[in-house]
Amino acid sequence: MTRRDDAPAPLPGSDRFGPASEVWDTDAWRWEVTRWFDDVLPRRGITRHPTTPRQPRVRPWSTQLVIETDQGRGWFKANVPESSPETLVYERLSRVAPDLLSPVWVSDAEREWFVCPDQGRTLRQVANADTITSLWSAVLRRYARLQRASAGVVDALVDGGVPRWGSHALVSAWVARGRPEERVADEALRSAADRLEALGLPPTIEHGDLHAGNVFTCAATSSAMQEAKIFDWGDAYVGHPFGSLLIALRNPEYHFGLAADPERDQRLVRAYLSGWADVRPVAELERVVPDAMLLARVARILSWDRALTRATDAERAQWQPHADGWAQEIVRIASPRSAE
Repeated sequence: MTRRDDAPAPLPGSDRFGPASEVWDTDAWRWEVTRWFDDVLPRRGITRHPTTPRQPRVRPWSTQLVIETDQGRGWFKANVPESSPETLVYERLSRVAPDLLSPVWVSDAEREWFVCPDQGRTLRQVANADTITSLWSAVLRRYARLQRASAGVVDALVDGGVPRWGSHALVSAWVARGRPEERVADEALRSAADRLEALGLPPTIEHGDLHAGNVFTCAATSSAMQEAKIFDWGDAYVGHPFGSLLIALRNPEYHFGLAADPERDQRLVRAYLSGWADVRPVAELERVVPDAMLLARVARILSWDRALTRATDAERAQWQPHADGWAQEIVRIASPRSAE
């Protein structure tokens, strides 16, 4: 394929230019990855069984392969280079909160390939509508601890390619979209950013897509939550910590079919903020949660932009409405504030 001047560089493991899914869904690319398995796994004392890796999912932004080894099942992941460098996120966060992350068997930071041992089921698989609120509360307390620990490594994360999307940077990104119908939200976003910055909390890692499908656990029990591990960091960025609540509060509705419930949301927010209660009074922290979630919607738009960099036209048509939906929410939420 001839390279266009504006085409991204070929994906690691291939010399082809083109959409990521079309490259990943080829025997040539899978063969190159398999050769990598057989080179690096033995260095860790792991032997791959000579079976063809399965490829359960291909998305415009990532793909996974499943391999069988003498130490159990392993999961390989590749992201588009425009995503956050997960290998770096795992490496840096494991230094400060190793018990909160899935372990990594092998990785290649240059190609952004890595293999993790199978960790069993996710919280989404083991919880139900009756248990998710209490279990998710425990996870949010645990996640807040991870964020607090990450404050000391955020500079290293940014230096390695994780975007720094502080509150005012998100406002600038929103304004740079340049859509006239969205200008009504500008002032509300700026005011939200000012209030968040005035609070003085340190920037931390932001997962970007924190829900029960991205949490490993062995069982739906309180004790199991104390060993839950958070994975899938391709949307990660460095920014205001409270933005993580945007997706987290939607989790019971989206994945478990529960009706909207402000009391449940408050319970989850309080559980999460308990991890920050030594910094500021909880009531003071609660007041800026809506501001953080408003700006986190801008981060979701930026994440979708990165995720779809190498998408086909059909994939873009399928997934772009997600980004557009976040923009519509921002305008809908911010417009009344602008009128006040």
